[in-house]
Amino acid sequence: MEHSYLLVGPLLLAAYGWYAKRPQPEDIFSRPREAYGEALRTYGPVIGVRRKGNLEYVVNHEYARYVLTCDRLFSFEQGSAAIMNLQPIMALTEGTLFRDLQDFVRDGIVARIDEIVYRIWPLFQRDAKSFVELAAEGIKSGRHPSCFDHFRGTIAETTLILLLGQDYVNHRNLEIVEEVSNGMAELTGQYQNFSLIGKYLPILWIVYTWIKVMLISIPFGFLRTYGPMVWKDIDRYQKMATSGNLSPKDEPRNVLFLIVKTYAPQNGGRIGFFRRLYIAILLLCLIFAAVHTTTVVSQWVLYQLAVRPEYLGPLREELSRVLEEDEDGSMRLTAASLREARLLDSFIREVMRLKGDTISTMRYTTCDVPLGNVIIPKGHFVTPMSTTVHENPEVFGEDSREFNGFQWAEQNKEAVMTGPAHIVFGLGRFACPGRVLAINEIKLIVFSLIARATPTLLEGKFEVADPLNTVTQPPKGTLVLNPLEKPYL
Repeated sequence: MEHSYLLVGPLLLAAYGWYAKRPQPEDIFSRPREAYGEALRTYGPVIGVRRKGNLEYVVNHEYARYVLTCDRLFSFEQGSAAIMNLQPIMALTEGTLFRDLQDFVRDGIVARIDEIVYRIWPLFQRDAKSFVELAAEGIKSGRHPSCFDHFRGTIAETTLILLLGQDYVNHRNLEIVEEVSNGMAELTGQYQNFSLIGKYLPILWIVYTWIKVMLISIPFGFLRTYGPMVWKDIDRYQKMATSGNLSPKDEPRNVLFLIVKTYAPQNGGRIGFFRRLYIAILLLCLIFAAVHTTTVVSQWVLYQLAVRPEYLGPLREELSRVLEEDEDGSMRLTAASLREARLLDSFIREVMRLKGDTISTMRYTTCDVPLGNVIIPKGHFVTPMSTTVHENPEVFGEDSREFNGFQWAEQNKEAVMTGPAHIVFGLGRFACPGRVLAINEIKLIVFSLIARATPTLLEGKFEVADPLNTVTQPPKGTLVLNPLEKPYL
């Protein structure tokens, strides 16, 4: 054909267009919703993605419930340990780590939630008041305090009291708790997406973080500071638990006592060194789970409130309605009053639904599993893509991505409720056991702040710091609190 060379230009243009449009490796970190969504639409309900040195299988809403609830085929424990770089700890604990954590959270925290909220309310009151004062100074000086850092300290103190007791609370110990929380977050890969080495040389990243956290930070921080105190308390609590003279109402109200009571040998022997080491591991995991993730979600809620001021009026009215009068005549919140705060509960649930979670909790195949149009080999990660679940138009209608903060109050669905269309906390027997405490703490933070100030954003908007990991990364922006002339508290 004459002048066939003229076709070269259009062909090259088409080839470039295809190349530019196809998902790039960096897309799964910078625009995961679009990259994963396009792949699922193109190739079916199950896709394989290479990320951080692993071949991961991602499923859409069709198989989300099956993957999250069929632990016989898709192991939560193996998946969580592997994705969080905790396989050595799982091996040392013979695979019981997550089940033990679940039991101690259920019996030591969830079962006592009414008493716990009553105990921790003054802490949130104190720190909300001090933060609003700092924020007012920041408006004048232009140096705005970090809401995330401030309330991470509050939740760290709450965690210390619940796990170990009031006697452990001092400035240095609280610093160590925050350092442990950050260290465990780093160890479990929460900051890995910010590093080129973490994304593209994951083995090197894992080795580096293990050395930094497990061989330096924790031994010379947590164990050196807390080790002697916890060791003595284990001995003291074991004597109390085995004496036969302690009534349930006189038992220390902290999780460490419950752990010691559970592990005290029936023959009257002393709890051994390796069991004590395991108790330390349990405490480290509980500190990370209690402090970091709860603080992150609280910031997402506050940032959404800052850009949606129309919700503040109804929420303040609700606060006025649910406040209870204390013995001395002052107003306070209790677990019962927080349960009545249905509008705030609904707002929190909607924020969690739409904040952009991409990858859900990981599972690990225990054998070759046929799923959709593929057979997933044994020993591979499988996870639902949360966005396809939380924004499924078959469930939420054509406006599934539209924010409707109070819809869950109308439907009588609480923030802690899990289900096939709400997998923020997981699903099935391994759904997050600490979600009851987390939601109560978030409510305390939000109510304590909006009772005293109006949240706004300095930039007028916020950015998503890590689109692939909104679960454990707060939004990026500057939260400004403008004090009210007549505070509610």
